[in-house]
Amino acid sequence: MLKKILIFILAASLLIACAGALQEIQTAPEETAAWEEMTEVEETEEEDTEEPEETEETDEFDDEPLGDPEEGDETSSLLAAASTSVNGVIKKYKKKDYILKNSNKEKLDWDDVKGLSEEELRYAKNEIYARHGYIFKADDLKKYFKSKKWYKGTVKSSKFDESVFNKYERYNVKYLKSVKPSSGKKSLSTASSKKKIDSYGYTDGHSKLGFLLKKGTLKEKDGYYEVKAVYYQAVTVPGNMKEGDSVTVSFNDLKGDKRKLTLKDDGLYEKGDKSASYYFYPTGKKAGVPIYEDSDDRVEKPVYEGKLYIRTDAVTAEGPTTSTKAFKASSLKKSNKYYNAVYFDSKGYVTKLIFVGD
Repeated sequence: MLKKILIFILAASLLIACAGALQEIQTAPEETAAWEEMTEVEETEEEDTEEPEETEETDEFDDEPLGDPEEGDETSSLLAAASTSVNGVIKKYKKKDYILKNSNKEKLDWDDVKGLSEEELRYAKNEIYARHGYIFKADDLKKYFKSKKWYKGTVKSSKFDESVFNKYERYNVKYLKSVKPSSGKKSLSTASSKKKIDSYGYTDGHSKLGFLLKKGTLKEKDGYYEVKAVYYQAVTVPGNMKEGDSVTVSFNDLKGDKRKLTLKDDGLYEKGDKSASYYFYPTGKKAGVPIYEDSDDRVEKPVYEGKLYIRTDAVTAEGPTTSTKAFKASSLKKSNKYYNAVYFDSKGYVTKLIFVGD
């Protein structure tokens, strides 16, 4: 009887011990889960603080897949005659390594691609891939890039990873896919303002004129904008003026405002002035040179009022910078805009508007 009682007590002790162990096993996962949940929250909070930088980069350079480099883009109709016409492109770029040599260093705009044919745009886009050893399938691309000493085909198309592109290359692939030869408005007739603008000449690639675009006058046309503008030109005097010389110059061709200026030791005087109104940098030559106000502002005069034609893909910039942004028609809704370095295509349409200061 005593033996049975001892066995019963021992069994009861074992049962209690097992129950305690079972309770520990059941509660441990809850504590672990709570700790893991707390850890996840902390990690998420740290990641959130870094997201704005990633978002900003994505906004400027889209990271969507670029697709097949050889097919399906808007710049190519698959070029039925490419296998023969590629010879012309090879000949044209025989002495040049690249069609667009900086496509891996800077964002392209229309100034970089204007005048390129459909085939040239196709090869320019694919040379971005070629830089990274892409092995082409299309016969014309194979032939073209084999003509370049720098090209080394090392990566099969099925193994190619777009992550090798830097942010400029990614942007430029998409840009070149969207550009058409007609984007330059080559199909448009010559702008009616071209002859007038050409008559004033160009310097460093842009018109010598400045242009004041009038607010509320912009009209959107098929592929371009039409806007009323006042054309401005620098007021000039002969570069070989000597002290005591006088010259009569126009300050406003539209209103017939002419003034007589006399050169004294410290600048140009208008009649009755007790101090110099303007000055200039003498050159010793008869050719005209601009005059300036005391604040170093170059003096300009209205010479003509007419229309200006701006391409819808035109860009703008301000100051001595290479950074440009798209021209927005909405910018002329509330205020006039003045630009003194304006670039044109061969048809007389504006491609770039820059204000470089006085």
